[in-house]
Amino acid sequence: MFFRKSPPRRPNRVARLLGVIFQSDGSSRIGGWFIRPVETLDRRLAGADRQAPLDYPDLAMHVGLHVVMADGSEMVAEQLVGTFRDDFSDGVHWTPIERFRERDRGGWDATVPATAFRGVDEATVLSAVDRLNAIDGAPFLGEDCTGFVERVFDRRLFADSPLLQRIGIGACIGDPALPLLRPNVSLDQRTADLVRSHVAGQLPDALAGPGSPNIRFLGRWLAIVIGIGVVATVVFTRRPRGPTRALQ
Repeated sequence: MFFRKSPPRRPNRVARLLGVIFQSDGSSRIGGWFIRPVETLDRRLAGADRQAPLDYPDLAMHVGLHVVMADGSEMVAEQLVGTFRDDFSDGVHWTPIERFRERDRGGWDATVPATAFRGVDEATVLSAVDRLNAIDGAPFLGEDCTGFVERVFDRRLFADSPLLQRIGIGACIGDPALPLLRPNVSLDQRTADLVRSHVAGQLPDALAGPGSPNIRFLGRWLAIVIGIGVVATVVFTRRPRGPTRALQ
């Protein structure tokens, strides 16, 4: 997704972490055509495909960390994509909450307390704040939005690839629609509906550790390599050959 950019450097010290903020861009064609269909398949393979009412809001397709800075301002620390710097050097941005919400575009955002995730307690949250105040950014080609959040917490907060998990291979998938919430977690009704907490709490625990290979990135690179191979094959097979010598 290509977002309106925000300051890439931390403008102040992080004082408090409010939680993981989920976002669904209501006007994104990429989200509607590609991201959400894949998320729906992920959830189905994970056994988390309970039929939702037709008026249920769309699935989340981006996450960040909702924080309060030392000056009292609210911001979102997030991994973005779009520029050369984001993709190949450092994609971490610090976005004012008002600008972040401008990207909802008819969709929604919701902040889930970090302690609603499995294995996260208050001490873990304090450690995450310390990491945010010292963290270096990573390129989007090596770390997506969920990967950034998991690196800050130094633990998996989103599910493995359900398909690969079935055959005993643990791999990240970078899917904001598969948060590993605690079973029977108590959230306000709006937030619970938006993040589908009734099924997120029943997803299987992740097997792969933080920083493990992201199967979607591997798939993207494989698709690029295959695409280059196809183009090269077409170009070379259609290239006109030089005149052949007549048989004597």
